[in-house]
Amino acid sequence: MCQWPGCKRLMRGANLSHHDKYFLLGVVINSSFQSYSTLNTLQNTKDSPSVSWYDWGYYGAFPRKGYQSFGAQSPWPALARTDERCDDGYIFIEPRGQYVETPGPVILDNAGNLVWMQTRWGQAMDLKVQRYQGRDYITFWHGTDNGTFGEGYYLMLDESYEIFKKVTPVGSFTGDLHEFKITENGSALITIYHRANADMSSFGISKGWIFDSIFQEIDLETGKLIFEWHASDHFPVGETQVPLNGHGSSLQQAFDYFHINSVDKDAHGNFIISSRYMCAVVAISGDDGHVLWQVGGKANSFKDLSGGAATGFSWNHHAAWVDNSTITVFDNGANGQQTTGKFSRGLVVSLDFEAMTAKLVQDYISPYKVLSISQGSVQILPNSNVLVGWGHVPAFTEFTHDGKVLCETHIGPIKFDLFGWVKNYRTFKYAWVGRPKTLPDVAMKPKQNALFVSWNGATEVKKWLIQSASRPLDADFRDHITVKKTQFETCIHVPQDCEEFVRIVALGKDDNILSISEIVSKYEENPMELLDAPSRGLLVEPFQILCLSLLGVFLGLFVIYYFRYTLRRSINSLLRRSAPFKYQSLPSRS
Repeated sequence: MCQWPGCKRLMRGANLSHHDKYFLLGVVINSSFQSYSTLNTLQNTKDSPSVSWYDWGYYGAFPRKGYQSFGAQSPWPALARTDERCDDGYIFIEPRGQYVETPGPVILDNAGNLVWMQTRWGQAMDLKVQRYQGRDYITFWHGTDNGTFGEGYYLMLDESYEIFKKVTPVGSFTGDLHEFKITENGSALITIYHRANADMSSFGISKGWIFDSIFQEIDLETGKLIFEWHASDHFPVGETQVPLNGHGSSLQQAFDYFHINSVDKDAHGNFIISSRYMCAVVAISGDDGHVLWQVGGKANSFKDLSGGAATGFSWNHHAAWVDNSTITVFDNGANGQQTTGKFSRGLVVSLDFEAMTAKLVQDYISPYKVLSISQGSVQILPNSNVLVGWGHVPAFTEFTHDGKVLCETHIGPIKFDLFGWVKNYRTFKYAWVGRPKTLPDVAMKPKQNALFVSWNGATEVKKWLIQSASRPLDADFRDHITVKKTQFETCIHVPQDCEEFVRIVALGKDDNILSISEIVSKYEENPMELLDAPSRGLLVEPFQILCLSLLGVFLGLFVIYYFRYTLRRSINSLLRRSAPFKYQSLPSRS
């Protein structure tokens, strides 16, 4: 019930006093600025948001979830579809974009709960789990990108999330963001972009400049170069399918005519690469680098038995071997300037090298029929499901092998994907065991009589045990209650019989002790330390811009209404001055 006296006058239709009008204006202004804060609070109180509202940006350009015990905000995904048949691995993503304040590697579970994230490196891409010398490592690229390619290096993290190895290209190159692939023989495949002179006479430029697409194979143990390939040695610039758009005449305006974005190696020692601007997947000889065959593009080597569905992909990403005669590739169907497909597709294509034919085994199309203008990935999962990441569209979908949608997750509003508010280069799923060397994080909230606990990256915790003692240095801590761990952060009600000093014990599958937290007083609120992250400045959310715009309109209308008589007199005065009255003579009497 409104307690403001002006409410009653307003309901009766009576005129408001000047005081009432100013009070009402203040209420509207305050409501406009508080609305977004209310949304942030809502994010932390609901398990999963409404997908429809989510996709239209109601929860923000990049919805996030906050924590009491952990010093960062994680993605707050919308689960559009769920199914128990989805693979039970962890989801590896690397959100970035205009409204991603703290980009970096992120691991989620199937329910969208955070498992691990790190912000200190900033932007990371091509996040995945790879095996090297019998051990699993998290790998990713880190550096800066110009929207087309990247300049940086590659990191390998062990099970404790500490850096095991930093990998850089051989020679005076920097590592590109598109690929870091560890082979079965312990080598790494990486992509590189490098400015170089080239014959561009087909575009009327005798001596032009290009970004040459390069890949290297490097021995990870010794760091020595095994193989290096340059697109400019095998593909003329004139074969590109992307327009010049004023590039190529200078070093600063080098032309990216090939755009390599993936590399894989087969059992025979040959390679396949994905060329976005040739709209092709190309096989490269591991002996001398010559082109063995090409799927798609102007120089397609295969007869398409599927009416163009197998070789007619365009602006593609992420080509990889499934077996010796089957590949996967992500068909974007658009590049932001040219659109050649109705929607993006994940493809599985079978190749017959004797008959030189290509056949579409299965395509995977988003239930939302999205068209991703860049990025994207396709992964065959251990249970034969297929995971497709939609790249520039902030979503990923898990299908059965025959194309039925099982799980669909959005990490940003897909209705506004063209704005680049949030995007995700590739999406993968892996089994992963994380054993961080850090301690569990705890946050005591005396007013709530609650202890919040989380442990970033720990995958083996099953339960939390709360213990207490009368003194912090007491060796004899008494057990109280255990609480099952179901999400990243757990809220534990502190029992009344707890002594002043409490701590949390992380328990594994067989109640084995994994780690013990720091000791805190149940009467004092302990501060939470924020994760280190590169500063990106102040970001104004689209919803805030909308609120400010509406507020501006309201203020304008209010000013016009309040000063309507003064404005009317001023306008009439101006009109009289601009059109002076002219006297006319009266008709004379005859």
